[in-house]
Amino acid sequence: MQLSYLHILFKSAQYLIRFGRRVKKPCNTGTNTMKYMLALCAFALVGFGLAPAGRAEPVRNGNELALAWSTNDAAGKQVVQKQAAGIFHTFRYLRVTAVKKDQPSAGAMTVMTIEPSSDAKVALVVTKSLSLEMAATLTTNDCVAAYGRIKSMGAAAPDLIVVDPALLQHKDRAGPKLTKELLNEVDPAAY
Repeated sequence: MQLSYLHILFKSAQYLIRFGRRVKKPCNTGTNTMKYMLALCAFALVGFGLAPAGRAEPVRNGNELALAWSTNDAAGKQVVQKQAAGIFHTFRYLRVTAVKKDQPSAGAMTVMTIEPSSDAKVALVVTKSLSLEMAATLTTNDCVAAYGRIKSMGAAAPDLIVVDPALLQHKDRAGPKLTKELLNEVDPAAY
């Protein structure tokens, strides 16, 4: 009989609870306390040591992707497209050119933007409620920060990057600060 990881963890927790109820004297230094401590250590090893480590997917810079896409030739664009398809990217300083309601489906919005460093068009397909609320307040020439998975590059139009699904983070400024911005740039002695 093959037991799953969660089943083993659940059974060991049940054992610890049942065994803890049996120990009636807190000053019992006999074999029951030793068994309890060993069971607790085994539970901790199984529960925390052998648990599959959860890893977050890395989020890449969408502005750099758009710049790489716009400066490459046809062969380079295919390489960039294969590397970026289906991966999370964060975009900043996107200037809104149009907001289309009920596209590509009912209840969704498509925010058409331009990435400033490459002049690439980025279509953000928004479906989540908080992002839809923010998208409803956007007007032409507003700037926005967003992140999402790259669905296609150059498929619908030669210079169009489609991010679907996309989440709008916040209204953004038009470009990065031209002065020192980070603490270690302002004060080199800062850590």
